[in-house]
Order: sequence, then C-alpha cells, then structure tokens
Amino acid sequence: MSSFHCHNCMRKHHLASILGRVHTHCLEMKLLKMWCFLPIAVVLLLSIIPTVTEVVMSMSDCSQFLLHGTPPQVPGILEGGKILNQNRYKPICQTYYNITRFVTLYDIKNKIPVFSAKKYRGEQAKKRPGNYWKIEPQLEDEHDNKNMMLGKRHMIYTHQAGDGDYRYNGVYDRGHLIPSSYAFGKVDKTSTFTLTNIVPQAATFNQGSWNRMERCIKCVMDKYCKNNNDAIEGFVVTGAQPTSNTTLNNRINIPSMMWSAFCCYSSTRSMWLASAHWGDNVPESENKYLQTKTLAELYDQLRTVDSEFNVFPGAKCPLHTTVTEFYPEMNNTCNCSSSFSTPSTSAPPTTPTDLSDPPTSTLGSLSATSDFSPVNT
Repeated sequence: MSSFHCHNCMRKHHLASILGRVHTHCLEMKLLKMWCFLPIAVVLLLSIIPTVTEVVMSMSDCSQFLLHGTPPQVPGILEGGKILNQNRYKPICQTYYNITRFVTLYDIKNKIPVFSAKKYRGEQAKKRPGNYWKIEPQLEDEHDNKNMMLGKRHMIYTHQAGDGDYRYNGVYDRGHLIPSSYAFGKVDKTSTFTLTNIVPQAATFNQGSWNRMERCIKCVMDKYCKNNNDAIEGFVVTGAQPTSNTTLNNRINIPSMMWSAFCCYSSTRSMWLASAHWGDNVPESENKYLQTKTLAELYDQLRTVDSEFNVFPGAKCPLHTTVTEFYPEMNNTCNCSSSFSTPSTSAPPTTPTDLSDPPTSTLGSLSATSDFSPVNT
C-alpha cells in the first residue's frame, strides 16, 4: 500500500474518532439536560396532583364546607381566618375512605372540638350507623394515615379523646357537633362518628332539647334551603364553649354550653335564612325546647371585650330575623316548638342585593352532626 493511501486511512480514522467523541458528548449533554429538568418536571407534576392530608395548617384547606369559603371568627382562637395558636388548635379536614366529609377545628389541650362545620345537602340514607368510634391518627403522628381510623378501646391518646374516656361515666353522652342525621349517605353518616367531632354532653340535654332542635332545623333546611338548581344546600356550624377546669376522666374538658347556627339561600323565597340556638350543657327536664335565636343574639352571647364572634363573616345571612315563622308548617316529627321565644321572624330583605347572589353550589361529599336517636355511652 502506498504512503498516500496509508496517510488517507489515518485521516479517516482520526475524523471518525472526532465524530464519535462529538456524538458521545452530545448524548451526554442531552442526558445532562434531561436530568437537570427532571426535578422541575417532578415539582410541576406534584403541583397539579392534589395531595390530601387530614390535619392541615389552615381552615382554607377545607373551605368547601364553609359558607363562601370563609371560616368563623372565634375570639382568641380563630380571627381574620388565622389560627392564633397553631400548636394547640388543629384544623381537621375530616377524611374517610379518602374523601373529605366535613371540617373541624380541634383543641388538643381540652381534647374537644372548638366547632365542626358542614354543608348540608339533605339526607339520602336514613338509618343511623352503629357506634364505632374513630380517632384522628395525624393528631398523634403527622405522618400517619390521613383517614380517620377506629380507636383502640383502652388506648389513652396524647392529643385527643379516646373511646375509654367516655365509657361507663353514667352522665355524659358522646355528643355530636355534626350529627349523622345531617349527613347525606351511609359512609358520610359513619364519618361523623369520630371522637374529634364529639364533646361530653349531658345525656338528657343531648337526647332532649338539643335533639329536638336538630330535627327542627333539618326540616327547615329540607324544605326551604334550595339553591337556584333546586338542590338542598345549607351551611351548619356547631361549637362548644369549654369550662375552665371541669373534666371527664381527668382528661376531657366538659363544655359549659353548646351552640349551633345555620344559614342558607332560599330560591323559593328569594331570600337568605338563618337562625341560632344554644343551651347549657347540664341535665334537663323532659319536653324542654331550646329558644330559637337570631345570629346577632348568638354573636352577642359569645363575643369578648376585645373581639367579635361571627359564624358567617362576610355573608348575607340575616342577623336579626329567625325562621320561626316556618315552624307551624313543619309536621310533628320535626319537633319544632309551638311557642316561639324569639319574636322576630324571617322578614323579606330590605335591599335588592339581598335577593341576589345566592351561594355558588359546590358538589362533593359533605357531612353534618348529631343523631336523632338516643346516644349510648
């Protein structure tokens, strides 16, 4: 072979070697770019996948259960939508079978809820579930299961009540804030049987005037709380006022009083409706009825010197009228009082704006409180 041909072969081999290195470099750069952008892609992917946790940082994480998505104003606890002591008060998006059912603000020191809130959609399943009491795992370990779970009967929990705290006390029921009768379906009803939705409630109070109030308001909402799609839609918030040092089993605060309020837009009446109730958490005589009150009366009852109380901030819920005018229209099973203790009734709105802007209907699984049948201890 001539020297020319040998030299030419060497040039071709050198060129091929260079091209090979360039190709390898390009592949390496492509892989590097892919690896560089992979974390960004992962972040973007995670940002569009809904992540569900039950114990959350803000009430806004469960805003679908609140009228206009706005949480109540509770003096010293929840003001301007902010929880003042996040180490003590824990918002719980009450999750069961991976679906959020209602919302609770829970006090881990007193081991009772401050309040529970739910969007009422009527009642499809009528049967009351069994008393299988659940706890919130993430109150004990923030990395635990997001779903409420059956509690262990004799377990003493650090940050919440357990089933053993209530058993055989002889005086207090496990009193629902959101009753199972306010829940839509069977699973929704079962979800209300979590001890984070429960307070020690005097048995005769729970099964007496409080039970009658729940039945009555449910009847009102079923008949008059219809949105513009003719679907039942009402917002219920129920809470408890803790005592300073009265406890059950030396662990669980026994509230001094319980309160409840509802508000809804009535398309059939072209107006907003609201009422409130409260009662002392003490044993009571038979055939007692809670007085139906206005929202303004409830707010005045629970305000402090430094801060206002408001269940439905920014909403058009009437402050000075109630729904007692509808009571005569309710049947006997509704347990509405025949004598009205509050003279004010639901009057027509005084301004055109009160007739408009009903709440936007949101679909989803939601739940409520208390049972219409006796609650066993």
